[in-house]
Amino acid sequence: MTVRLEVAPATPDPAGGGRRLADLRVAEGLGREAAVLIADGGIQAVPMRMPPGAWALLVTAADRWAASGEVVLFAGHWCEHAYPASGCDGDLVLQLALPAADEAAEAGADAVAVRLAVADHGRWMPAGTWPRLGRDWPAVVAPVAAAIMGASIAAGEADPPARRPMRVFGSRSARRVGLRDLLDAGLVAAGDELVYRRPGLGVHWTGQVTAQGMLRLDDGRVFATPSGATDALGSPNQTGWRFWRRARDGHTLLDLRTEYKSTMDGFHAAG
Repeated sequence: MTVRLEVAPATPDPAGGGRRLADLRVAEGLGREAAVLIADGGIQAVPMRMPPGAWALLVTAADRWAASGEVVLFAGHWCEHAYPASGCDGDLVLQLALPAADEAAEAGADAVAVRLAVADHGRWMPAGTWPRLGRDWPAVVAPVAAAIMGASIAAGEADPPARRPMRVFGSRSARRVGLRDLLDAGLVAAGDELVYRRPGLGVHWTGQVTAQGMLRLDDGRVFATPSGATDALGSPNQTGWRFWRRARDGHTLLDLRTEYKSTMDGFHAAG
């Protein structure tokens, strides 16, 4: 579940050649609920604290120009509830907090502590901590987030498509949830059409879920992971689970993965 960011974001002035945030959301294939922190290379929204009731920002896009490495899009979705890291390897979340107690008095609303964590084999692992940043913090954090996402996507794509053995932490088992799991659970069907759209980049691709639980693009290329497919289509720092949608109802693969995890968590709790 996501919550709306209750901070009025800055929007570029169309007279100056920029795009309004609403137009940019459409052009980049982002939902209205997405929190856009950097767009077109400029800072768009600068939340200095977590929105009321939010647990973390799930980072879904950190696009960079290949030549310069500049982050031109940094966006995510505010998650209302904490969710377990099991089965979500590679998910990157961001949390905002007050600076350390000895700095809080002078910090006011112009300083923030930023923490990144990445899901890795069933655990949320620290991925970056900035004890005190100013209102330009998205520009500081975005390159690190992009590097982490790129490395995670590359590692996930290198995994063989066959099922991997479960790793056990305490009393719970954890492994990466894949399209095959959704297929086995009946949440997707072989032949289901998936759509990936980025109108601002002129990108509109469709693919199908294969009987083996993989994603086949219309040009015949087959990928083990949704993020591997978006990587091949020119978006190497995106959470493919968020951007691939099932054509028949518009549900993202992330929505379906969340449903799968909720079902499995309920099953384990009952057992």
